[in-house]
Amino acid sequence: MRGYFAFPPPPSSSSSSAQPADTGFDEPQATSSGQSRAHRVEEEDSGKPEQRHTDEDRRKRLEQEQQLGESSEVEWVRAGGVLRDAFGRRDKARTEDIRTELKLQEVEKWKMERWKSYEERWRRVGGSAEPIVFADFPWPLRDRIMDRDLHRLTRQTVSDFLFESLTVRSNITTKKERIRSSLLRWHPDKISPVLSRVTPSDVEPVREGIHIVFGIVKALQDAERVRIG
Repeated sequence: MRGYFAFPPPPSSSSSSAQPADTGFDEPQATSSGQSRAHRVEEEDSGKPEQRHTDEDRRKRLEQEQQLGESSEVEWVRAGGVLRDAFGRRDKARTEDIRTELKLQEVEKWKMERWKSYEERWRRVGGSAEPIVFADFPWPLRDRIMDRDLHRLTRQTVSDFLFESLTVRSNITTKKERIRSSLLRWHPDKISPVLSRVTPSDVEPVREGIHIVFGIVKALQDAERVRIG
């Protein structure tokens, strides 16, 4: 619940003890038949297209106001602010919930950016005729290998990278699909056109790295098959 301050309505200009003037006549009272007719007219009006349209507009406006309020709260917490409840007290629980969500969004953002960078490097090596060096090869790791250190290509490091973006809440790719696409990508026969453009001094370490990655992905596929039965 978003915090707000409630103010009492302004006092009436007339005294609360003032009595209505006696005119000598009884005030007219609505008859039961008149009330029934008025009630039927009100029901009929509520069913008119104009009334339904007005209700829909009101609902949409309230939703927009709610979204704007929630967005303002998020930006306030992002800037270091603390939310308050309806009584003006610090709302630590809701503030912490938003902080947790912001941290999660940041983690997910980095996961997706690493995967997009990996895919972009594959597009570059596949769509260019330029020579490829070991450091530019799209190894499936969170950090690039700059020193030909193939020992960094382990089952743990490769699987951490391949699967981390699958935990993002907006992800729709399954683990099985990720493994299958990686097997096709790293198959020695499929990747041979790319290997042919590697600089001579890097051909052997790149070829060895390709076989390491393919073996790891194949082992991940076998483990997944055992897991799902």
